[in-house]
Amino acid sequence: MSATKRYMAVAGFLLLATVFFFVRGWFVAVPTLYAALIAATTSRKGGVAIPLALLFSAAGDYAGSTGNFIMQVALFAIAHICYISDFAPRRIASRSRFAGATALAVVTLCYLGLVLSHIDNQAEFVAVAIYGLIIYIMGATAIFQQRRFYAWYVVAALLFIFSDSLIVCGKYLTTVPHGNTLVMLTYYAAQGLFMTLHATRRTAEE
Repeated sequence: MSATKRYMAVAGFLLLATVFFFVRGWFVAVPTLYAALIAATTSRKGGVAIPLALLFSAAGDYAGSTGNFIMQVALFAIAHICYISDFAPRRIASRSRFAGATALAVVTLCYLGLVLSHIDNQAEFVAVAIYGLIIYIMGATAIFQQRRFYAWYVVAALLFIFSDSLIVCGKYLTTVPHGNTLVMLTYYAAQGLFMTLHATRRTAEE
């Protein structure tokens, strides 16, 4: 994708994300679905994992807008598995990256343990526990992968994790001031970054 087309694609995503804050409801899925379609236009060069991740995320967005929390978690888990499949084959080990992944593991386990201690519903307990493990693996593989613009992939992954942590905080722990706005701002920032990074790839290895 040329730079001009990439800028137009990003502008379109930002416009749709802005519209969501005025429309809400089912429209939550539209910006991410748009991102999936944009990413899919470069799938021959950049692989299909990120377009699929964005597509499943859009489906998860819609499930969430209908109040189907378990389905939302399941669809986002599949999305993260797609991200993992994109990151994991192109990994590199170094002391600093191990340190980053370890720090993320400690934070994830502590926070996940706190959240799970407040969940009484067995199905939700299992769903959140499994999802927490999957999203950690997504974050860790983002840290270990070795693409161009590596740091931006890590930023996108951490924004996604932060967004999800706010969701469970508001659902199980305490009310987060401006929580919904913060959730969507960080979520759309993550998905927009993944879309843009995918569009910059010249080959499936980048």
